[in-house]
Amino acid sequence: MRKIIVTCSLIAWVLLLSTCTRSSHTQVFYFNYRFIGIREGRTVKFYDTPDQKTWQYSAGKDFVSPDNFDEVFHFIGPYIGVRSGKTIKFYKTNKQGTWNYSAGKDFTSTYNVDAVFPFGINSIGVRSGKTVKFYDTHKDGSWVPSAFKDFIIPTGVDGAFSPLANYIGIRQGKTIKFYAGGNNAAWTYIPGRDFTSADNIDEICYLNTGTMGVLNGRTLKFYTVNDTGKWTYSACKDFSF
Repeated sequence: MRKIIVTCSLIAWVLLLSTCTRSSHTQVFYFNYRFIGIREGRTVKFYDTPDQKTWQYSAGKDFVSPDNFDEVFHFIGPYIGVRSGKTIKFYKTNKQGTWNYSAGKDFTSTYNVDAVFPFGINSIGVRSGKTVKFYDTHKDGSWVPSAFKDFIIPTGVDGAFSPLANYIGIRQGKTIKFYAGGNNAAWTYIPGRDFTSADNIDEICYLNTGTMGVLNGRTLKFYTVNDTGKWTYSACKDFSF
């Protein structure tokens, strides 16, 4: 009887591990220049804003993955990338909010992947540990290494994203530092642009409008930066879900 109990316990433990290999934490990302995407579990819901002050749920536009996955991000235009392990699959939506898998466009890494983020146009940054490699795609769906040099993160890292082409933001705890690079050029730290949050940071959502959303729990707070590198909280624009 004891052997049976131990065996059943081991089986249950293995099953538990197998169901935990895909992340289900909340993610936020800016989508197609007007929507915030909120991912919880296998579902991404989209919220529209006419003025970046009020947010409205866009019914009928949910993306629901058929499988568990690690992360989702906006790639370009109507496309999102959905990563499971080393492979990213891409999905496209139409004006009616219907999502379809884009066959022939998968990206598969040859090494372990901790995170992926969009980088410029038709490119992605793939982070493994403290190393970020860059890849470009072509119209035929093939992927090739980018001309950008690998970025070796000089600090600890809790998250990485690209606010603009040629730039990377690296988050460690409550602080984000920014770096600039170029084709075949070394990456350099940009002094005077650091962002430090008064609250804990769960996710970063950078809007193409120059605004950065900082997720803490279920609330996004938005910040803007001026020419001198000073970040200012945008009052009355919080988005809670």
